[in-house]
Amino acid sequence: MTSSIVTDVSTLLMIDSASARDRDDAFSVIPLPDGRGWAIEVHIAGVADVVELGSVADEQAFLRAETRYLRSRTIPMLGETAEQAATLTADAARTSLRVTGTITTDGRLVDTAVGRGEIPSGRCVAVDHAEVPGILTDPAHPLHPQLAAADAAAQTLLTARRDGGALAFYDLTQGWAANEDGAIVAIAAELRTVAYVIVQELMIATNEAVALWCVERGLPILFRNHRPNPVAGSTDELMHEIAAAAGDPDLFAKLRGRLLSTLRAATYDPTVHGHYGLRLSAYTHVTSPLRRVADLMNQRIIFAYLDHSPAPYTPDQLAALGADLNRRTRAAREAKKNHFKHADQRIVVEQAATADLTALDSRRFHKVLKAEANGPLRAELAAELARRVDADLMTAPDVAVLIDAADPTWLPIQLRVLDTLAGTHPEMSPSVASVWRQAHPDQPPTDLEIRRSGADHNPLFAARATHLGVRGPWAIAAAKKPAEQAAIWAAVRAQLTGTDHPDTKPDWPATEPSPQPTTPPPPAPMISGPAPSGVPHRTTTPANLNLEGAKKSKALSNPTAWLMSLAQNNNQNPPEWEFHADGPPHAPRFTATVHLAGHTATATATTKTAAKTASATALVEMLFA
Repeated sequence: MTSSIVTDVSTLLMIDSASARDRDDAFSVIPLPDGRGWAIEVHIAGVADVVELGSVADEQAFLRAETRYLRSRTIPMLGETAEQAATLTADAARTSLRVTGTITTDGRLVDTAVGRGEIPSGRCVAVDHAEVPGILTDPAHPLHPQLAAADAAAQTLLTARRDGGALAFYDLTQGWAANEDGAIVAIAAELRTVAYVIVQELMIATNEAVALWCVERGLPILFRNHRPNPVAGSTDELMHEIAAAAGDPDLFAKLRGRLLSTLRAATYDPTVHGHYGLRLSAYTHVTSPLRRVADLMNQRIIFAYLDHSPAPYTPDQLAALGADLNRRTRAAREAKKNHFKHADQRIVVEQAATADLTALDSRRFHKVLKAEANGPLRAELAAELARRVDADLMTAPDVAVLIDAADPTWLPIQLRVLDTLAGTHPEMSPSVASVWRQAHPDQPPTDLEIRRSGADHNPLFAARATHLGVRGPWAIAAAKKPAEQAAIWAAVRAQLTGTDHPDTKPDWPATEPSPQPTTPPPPAPMISGPAPSGVPHRTTTPANLNLEGAKKSKALSNPTAWLMSLAQNNNQNPPEWEFHADGPPHAPRFTATVHLAGHTATATATTKTAAKTASATALVEMLFA
């Protein structure tokens, strides 16, 4: 038995690319009197009337799952013959799934009716995306009233979705939009007009209306469910982040990657669980039966219900079909992710071999470092690593990648970077350990032992870290945190050199403690010869420091780290800094005074770090003079 056919005489708009051969939908939007909203009529191509259940075209559609749009060609889900027999056109009559209702002024689609429809020849009008902006600004155009009403209704729907917390984002200028899962996807150049927003908003509303219609009737279809991921953050926060990152290509790319990783993919299920990304209680896919097999299956179920015919799928079959689509969708997403990842790696490798490494920004340099860390170290990259650590450009992720390089050619620069950062940025070591741990969740975390000694008014803390089963030396300081920081650097160094430190007890100094760790980083490669053993001792009068083999140019390239190494080589306490700030809050001046083995130098700068470096430079100049 077939249900009655409903017809109408108003024009139906088919908005798509001029070259499109698979037109799924056509719609009409008419303003209601007194500004009470809009009457909407949507027709979806009746593909289920053309593609029979179990036919060759049906099997092909399920295997392909969706139409694939490649750069050079399009692979239709149904194949050319079935696609052209079902696509909407201005030149031939077509059956359809007809959805009507009212869009209210507060952005709700109500009074929904779902039924069979028939579109007579000549009722549809094809409109290219590029034509829509011109029609909207030309009141004399025959299609202006229809498109103006559709635009106003779509903007009302979009505003309501945003007010409801949906991740609804369009950037037609740069060519980005949020898909239903919340991921940021590219919009093809020919679609970047307001027409894209009109079609998207009207079809989202139609999918929701059909889902609710099926729920009210207890009709099981493949609902589109999207569950939240607690770590992704609220949609309000994400919208603010997207807006803030829109003007920064690098930041925007990182945000896109993060959203892709944290937001869960939507799934097809025969039960309703709501859609988090769209902030809807029920949602489905019915508006693209030419391009998505789930839409075709849902249309087939709805037609059978309207025709009072047996259901095309049993509940178990429907659940199995949805699960299979979900599995293949996950596999396709993973394959796509890997494709772009490998393509990017190839570009990075090529860039590493030919580009000027000094010109790379931090993100691209990190990728180059990651790509090359699996093989021997090239001289050009070694030089760039040395330059970047001396210029204070190394990040914790860079160091985490660097210490993973296993080829022996990397060891000198690994130690150089560790020794330099241990002196200039002791506070970075916990971040390095954390980043490394995130990349190696199967490995044990860097373990810390803490000991305490001394009186309450003058305590000493000793820390020792173990990295990948190798124990570092004890680091001693007057505060717990500096001791821990120094211990982590020392443990990573010990693991790289294969030097395990089995001492069960710290070698506590018998003299007044220093606020800096008393186990400073080992000597940097710029000074040759082994460091003398023994406990560092304080010098109250200027001591003669051995500068044999040292070069002033090397010392000035990183004076802070060089002074740390010099103290170690001469069995002295590490250099100590005193800071004094003056000047107005908006323009402070910092004075740093460095003390080493009775030698003192002072310098002033606009930042504390600059003052510290300047005082170290002054002391180096003094020592070589």
